[in-house]
Amino acid sequence: MSDWSTVYTRYRPDVLGFLQRKLWGRRELAEDLCQETFARAMGAAVEMDDLTRVRSYLLKTANNLVIGQIRRGDREPTESELAPDKELDSQADKKAADPLIDVEAKQLRERLEELVAELPDDMRIAFESGVLERLPYSEIAERQDWTVAKVKVCVYRARKQLMAGLKDYQ
Repeated sequence: MSDWSTVYTRYRPDVLGFLQRKLWGRRELAEDLCQETFARAMGAAVEMDDLTRVRSYLLKTANNLVIGQIRRGDREPTESELAPDKELDSQADKKAADPLIDVEAKQLRERLEELVAELPDDMRIAFESGVLERLPYSEIAERQDWTVAKVKVCVYRARKQLMAGLKDYQ
């Protein structure tokens, strides 16, 4: 690996996939942060001799960018928020024309609320605070007198249990 175009070609799918998972599939934001990740790596003149170090550096940089985005409140408008998108407009038109979609969305929302209420207390508190309220895990840990690791485990287990409960809606 001798140049950045090779590094970009090789690691872009890994970095982009990582960012999309962290950002719940928000492709446009993930693309932006992916570009920023590589720009920062190039600016930092990362040593490209050790491939594991390059990949680790890129993923760590990407993770830090996601954290920064969350801390800023994730309120920077995206291009799709600034300019109307014909595809989104057509989806809105379809939704308005089909009341069944509203009914299905309501059923899904109600089922999710039921499943969240059924979670064990630790998992419910961690999920509601960390995912729904978007509080930093460190703040949740401090409020609950837990470790950050416990918060992460509870959120992971809650997500897993909720996904299993919602498998009929996928």
